[in-house]
Amino acid sequence: MKLISQHFEKDSSGSITLVAEDKEDLFTLYNLIQKKDEIELKTLRNIKKSTTKDGSKGSKSKNEKKLLKLKIDIEEIDFTPQDEVMRIRGKTIDSLEDVPSGTYHTAEIDFQHPFTLYKDDWDQVSFDLISKSCSIDEKAEVGAIVLQEGIAHICLITENMTVLRQKVERSIPRKKRGDSSAHDKSLEKFYELVSSTISRDLNLQKLKAIIIASPGFTAQGLFDKFFHMATINSDKETLQTKPKFIVTHSSTGFLQGLDEVLKNEEIQKKLSTTKFAKDVILLDDFFKKLNDDDGKAWYGPKECEKAINMGAVKNLLLTDSLFRSDDINERKHYIELSEIVKNTGGDVTVFSSLHESGIQLDQITGIATILNYPVFDLDEDSDDEE
Repeated sequence: MKLISQHFEKDSSGSITLVAEDKEDLFTLYNLIQKKDEIELKTLRNIKKSTTKDGSKGSKSKNEKKLLKLKIDIEEIDFTPQDEVMRIRGKTIDSLEDVPSGTYHTAEIDFQHPFTLYKDDWDQVSFDLISKSCSIDEKAEVGAIVLQEGIAHICLITENMTVLRQKVERSIPRKKRGDSSAHDKSLEKFYELVSSTISRDLNLQKLKAIIIASPGFTAQGLFDKFFHMATINSDKETLQTKPKFIVTHSSTGFLQGLDEVLKNEEIQKKLSTTKFAKDVILLDDFFKKLNDDDGKAWYGPKECEKAINMGAVKNLLLTDSLFRSDDINERKHYIELSEIVKNTGGDVTVFSSLHESGIQLDQITGIATILNYPVFDLDEDSDDEE
């Protein structure tokens, strides 16, 4: 996310001007922008123009698209990870010559144009989202190439989502009995094409790990070709990234193969320094303690709030969907719980509802805790105890 200007302090009103640079930024904005916020941006709007000079009643009119700068009171936000735009709908605030105030308009946030967001309260969650999204170091930590002969998917794995950067396809002829030369030659060309795409679309120096996964030996073949090309070209920077690469097996070269790989315990250990892997490991630890029934793992709003107020929480696990609630009081409630945990020495981890780990957490109310010591009967009401 590119920060143009900032005119607010935490826990106060104010505005910020930003430019989204990729899908990850759009996801951040989806979490940041709330109903009743205001946004100012350039947008296209259909304007009715009279075809006669005097514009008299009964004269013909036609629709004409015009680029305007509008300020909108937000009522709806629409975004799906496959889109490259986010749509904002609401009522216009200022009156213009062609657009009276209070009329509905749908605008799009894209990767090119700046916009200004106004909030009455830049709370801790909003403040953290801006701080992280405008820092290069907080972006993707893991790259991944999942492939099979003739098709490759090049991805970035961020803490919020898996982003497909490029899809590479090439027809590979089948091996003929006694003659595999056409197949082998075409496969080499495929490896070369995928290798050049990796160099162009992945910042290997910045990433902490790069996974190559495939059925059979295709992943190993790509790995060998990629570094063979780097050796021939005397590309020292690329050669230095060799220890970051992890070659592994998947049942398919399509994206579901990557989900399978990321659940592998051995891969999780190798990715243990990344934010995404830490989230997966933390959630696995929670479910293990829950199955052990040792009194250290609890989920549910009431149970977790009791544990937090006792100062017993080691880890608080939350999904980002709790911070997108239309109920401002509910959003503030979870922010306050997060602050209590931090102030009592605990850690707070926010899971993305677009990652498998976040989906699992959402299925058990979206809030869970791991405690410093066993506490039993948190699920019992005080009346029951009496």
